[in-house]
Order: sequence, then structure tokens, then C-alpha cells
Amino acid sequence: MAEIRPRYYLRMNVADRPGVLAQISRVLGDNLISISSVIQKESDPTAQTTELVIMTHPALERDMQKALAETERLTVVKEVSNFLRVEV
Repeated sequence: MAEIRPRYYLRMNVADRPGVLAQISRVLGDNLISISSVIQKESDPTAQTTELVIMTHPALERDMQKALAETERLTVVKEVSNFLRVEV
């Protein structure tokens, strides 16, 4: 399983402030994962959060699992609400 190379779909609830996407991008990049697209949904002014949807290029499962664990430890990430493998 660690050797498969699908694309990945991530949906996460994050702090709505400058630099959040940069932190997440750095974690993915450090783990050899390239971002294909990013969509930021409308923010929740009360909670001061927003939803990010990230689609990656194909990447090794082991790299994605490591990046996912590191991403979840970032203080700006409130929740990774969806993680899907997308077969190409």
C-alpha cells in the first residue's frame, strides 16, 4: 500500500489568517507532494476559520501519510475533515 501513487483530495478546516496555506504547502513540499489545485471557501468570521480543499498530483502513499500526520499537528489546522485517494 505504501508504494501506490494516486492523487489525493484533502479538505481541512484551518485558521483564517495569513501564512496558513504557506505552512501547509511547506509540509506537503517537504514530503515530495505537489499541489495541483487549492480552493478556499468562505470564512466563518465568528470562528475565524475557513475551509481549504487541496488536490495533489500523484504521490506515494507513504509520503502522503507522513505529510498528513505533520499537517494535523500544525496549530493552524483545526481539523482534516476529508482525505480521499483519487485513482488516475
